[in-house]
Amino acid sequence: MQLKGIDAAKDKWERLTQRERTMVGLLGITACVMVSMVGSFVIWNGLATLEEQTSDMQTALDDIKVKREVYLRDKEKARLLKARLGQPVKLQGYLEDAAKATSVQIRESNEAPPRLVGTQYEERSVDIQLRPLTIDMLANFLKRIETGSSMVIVTNLLIRTRDDKHKDLDVQMTAVTYQPAEKKEPSKDAAKKKEDKT
Repeated sequence: MQLKGIDAAKDKWERLTQRERTMVGLLGITACVMVSMVGSFVIWNGLATLEEQTSDMQTALDDIKVKREVYLRDKEKARLLKARLGQPVKLQGYLEDAAKATSVQIRESNEAPPRLVGTQYEERSVDIQLRPLTIDMLANFLKRIETGSSMVIVTNLLIRTRDDKHKDLDVQMTAVTYQPAEKKEPSKDAAKKKEDKT
């Protein structure tokens, strides 16, 4: 069957005049040239796109390499901060220990009720008044409070000099600590309302 097809094509080719044969030949050559040009364009375009993607990936890898150290340092800092926040601290006891270690006397202390900060943390604060002390004693006390293993910071600090002794200071301050909030179980009524909504 194939031979019949080839024989039929040969017969048609031989029936063509010289001029028609030349035109069919030119048409075939033109078709081959067009196919090779389109193929070359597609390949060239694909290579250009691939080169652009490779360049983008290399730029991204360079950015990662440059920013890796900063990322690792920030990640370690966040881990340490989370570790400090995760340690609950009895704030009044912590302040009394710091006062004893630095020879400071706490005249009065008032603990405020805990309040929720965001959804994950709870803030506990204590207002304290200190007996007359020097600036060096105050500096040592503040350093002891804020550089300990627990996350305690001073948010308010009011310092007054005494009228009769200018080297003695009266100090009022607020110390604050943060700890993870206790997760409350939803009450049965709240769970039932949630089920009714769905």
